Amino acid sequence: MTFPVESGCCKILQSGVIRIKTVISSFSFFRVFPAVALCGVLLAGCASHTPGGAITLLDKNVHFKRIAIVPFQAIGAEDSANRIVRCPLSGATFRACGFSGNPEETIEDYFFNGLNPSGAYILIPPREMRGIVRRVTAGSLGASPVDILKKVGEEAGADGIIAGHLFCYRERKGFDYSVEAPASVTFCIHLIRVEDGVSVWKGVFDKTQSSLFENILEILPFLRGGGKWMTAEELAREGVREILKGFPAMKGH
Repeated sequence: MTFPVESGCCKILQSGVIRIKTVISSFSFFRVFPAVALCGVLLAGCASHTPGGAITLLDKNVHFKRIAIVPFQAIGAEDSANRIVRCPLSGATFRACGFSGNPEETIEDYFFNGLNPSGAYILIPPREMRGIVRRVTAGSLGASPVDILKKVGEEAGADGIIAGHLFCYRERKGFDYSVEAPASVTFCIHLIRVEDGVSVWKGVFDKTQSSLFENILEILPFLRGGGKWMTAEELAREGVREILKGFPAMKGH
């Protein structure tokens, strides 16, 4: 049997998902799960990326020798009634939620440790950039975030700079297999060309975990997470892992 490709494939499979969800209400999980798993695998083949994650290569001509990672920043909503915030670099809007501590440092560590230069470029870690960022920021009152990053990159001798912003980091309420409210994480990471301040790549993760039966496309994250409700840290690690798949390989060296 052959299936129509691309959107046709997804349309047929999605209609099948609706039927399976209807059956679930009258049969046990263990009798239906094989069909659910099979449909999830097929749908994964039609999907362009993992739900909640987005990877964009804005410039295919990417070849940097030194890339600096500036400390990631947490961006909170100034008005508790307005849960929408803007990315300082792109102006794109994201949902925000309150959080405590410094979870942006956790995501920063995951991203830095997940990069694999393999000799293609030199990576300058965030701990070496903190002093430069403070000094440049203090002397650049009124400058745009992009202009500040350009100056930071120039002072560090880098031709590429990575900046990340965390907008939401909500911990789950409940336990591994039963929650009152699921974890939710939203962040955006940019790779900026220091020469002209152009963003050549960005990775966005915006996800609130849903159950397998709420969203059949959750099958792969569901299995990777051991069939349980993730903590915010586990969800963030999953998000970093996904967007790193699309991080550009350096060319021309």
